[in-house]
Amino acid sequence: MADDVVDQIRERVDIVELIGQHVNLRKSGRNFTGLCPFHQEKTPSFVVFPENQSFHCFGCGAGGDAFGFTMQIEHIDFRGALEQLSARTGVALRPATPPPPPDEIERHDRLLKLNNGAANWFAYVLWQTSQGEPARQILERRGVDRTTAERFKLGYAPESWDALQVYMAKRDVKPEELVAAGLAIEREGGGSYDRFRARLIFPIHDKDGRVIGFGGRALGDAQPKYLNSPQTPIFDKGANLYGLHLAQDAIRREREVVVVEGYMDAIAAHQFGFENVVASMGTALTSAQVRLVRRSVDRILLALDSDAAGQMATIRGLDVLREGLAEADRPVPDAAGLVRFERTLKTDIRIVRLPSGKDPDELIRKDVAAWRQAVAAPLPLIDFYLDTVIGTEPTNDPQRKSELARRIAPVLREVSDRIIQAHYVSEVARRLQIDERLVLSSGNPIPSKRLRLPESKPTKRTSPSSEEHLFALLLRHPLILTPLLMSISAQEMLDARHVEILGVLQASTPETTEAALAELSETTRERAMQLLELIGERPLSYSGQVRREAEEALQRLRKERHDYRMRQLMADLAAAARDNDQEALHYNMALIDQVRARYPEFYPEPSPYFRDVRDNAS
Repeated sequence: MADDVVDQIRERVDIVELIGQHVNLRKSGRNFTGLCPFHQEKTPSFVVFPENQSFHCFGCGAGGDAFGFTMQIEHIDFRGALEQLSARTGVALRPATPPPPPDEIERHDRLLKLNNGAANWFAYVLWQTSQGEPARQILERRGVDRTTAERFKLGYAPESWDALQVYMAKRDVKPEELVAAGLAIEREGGGSYDRFRARLIFPIHDKDGRVIGFGGRALGDAQPKYLNSPQTPIFDKGANLYGLHLAQDAIRREREVVVVEGYMDAIAAHQFGFENVVASMGTALTSAQVRLVRRSVDRILLALDSDAAGQMATIRGLDVLREGLAEADRPVPDAAGLVRFERTLKTDIRIVRLPSGKDPDELIRKDVAAWRQAVAAPLPLIDFYLDTVIGTEPTNDPQRKSELARRIAPVLREVSDRIIQAHYVSEVARRLQIDERLVLSSGNPIPSKRLRLPESKPTKRTSPSSEEHLFALLLRHPLILTPLLMSISAQEMLDARHVEILGVLQASTPETTEAALAELSETTRERAMQLLELIGERPLSYSGQVRREAEEALQRLRKERHDYRMRQLMADLAAAARDNDQEALHYNMALIDQVRARYPEFYPEPSPYFRDVRDNAS
């Protein structure tokens, strides 16, 4: 995202007004104070600085700009904060892709309107007509209460070939429109008939809560038992997760998503208070489904049926998850001294082991404590993979050993933590009774690939800020600056994008610029490219020179933060002294003491020989 858009939003947003919607702020001199929303406190230590549109908590250290506050309070990434503040300020964002043609937008809107109308009609038939009685009995037997059913907008399609078409015709909807929406099917000899008949209806929403398709469960012996909408311009079963529109707030808040298989599994979970649950709609996970949640979570739990089919679906899901989540590239030297890039798995994937013969819906309704316990103690992905693929009984067939090693090796190579990887290498070697050195080398090596570095271009800016200079160096020389990286605190950053970059770098400790860029989201990666351009083309430097330059940039940054906060607090202290406001005096003195404690390098020990101005500080 171009800097000018971010800067425009910063200029238009009033951080006092923004934060004031969440925190009861009180004017204190030129600044505003209140109780920190990010930790429990009785004495206010949260300060908003209107002068530079920033905030800082002197208690827990949280701080940053309007973007940083929005990210922390809403539990979203920078792109999400950018979109929220864009809507708030009226600054238009540059679309990531060209907008679709007007006729395509109109067609999509029409399909959404038809689906919403059909969903409302299905719900009316379920709750307000005698035809819906069989479906109401099904819900009652399955233990689905009406509040939950209405929250998911459940409905019923009556046992009729044209009931929906008759209803829609009265609203000037043509049969061919219903066919285009997937609500009707064309007859070979002409005409059409309703797709869903005598079925309990599950409207499928996109993440914004718009009805994009339907699932229908047969009440009798009709086949298939579950029938879904066909693919349409607005619906792709493999690119959506059932219940995501209701689960996404809980997913962001808990940084964890539980993926179940069917509609009823997700509905039961939500009814019993487990709101971070979504369903893959009866299929193995797809990479498109993974992308819907990957930026919002630290951990993905798969809770599929415990039977053999469910375990195979889990295995297929794991393969998709590995592909969808392993986008970071780690440089690995090979035997020839060359370097290839291997993908590394950055999201914690675990398997919820259900009691034999139980599916999530049944377990939740009959033994909610057992479900809670299963979700609280999921099995790590690798353990499940080993148990399912290799088993616990060793094999004596050498050909079988080779096949199993080749299958498991790519998974082990994607474990970025070398200690964890070594543990599982040892475990595989023990189970297969082979030499540990053979485990990771089994199978075909991952093809080498090169990530293109951003070309260093001359920049118009000749003096990047200390914060920009520091992050440009961290991105350009991540391996050299790894020791310094862990000593950098997000509390010193004003730009929320830099906080996001810092978190990624500290979590993954990449060894090259390519690997660092591959870790970042699209929006933050664009900012990283800009930072790299700021320092332009540079001559080769010794590692010691790079470290000194980065340390100096960090020291300048800390000095700037210290000086700014002290200037603000000293001004407020002077105002309190003029007004003889003893409460404000003590309050600001306490904050000044916290600043001094945070930046000890700027406060050397008092000299025993010379008078110290700090002697008169209080």
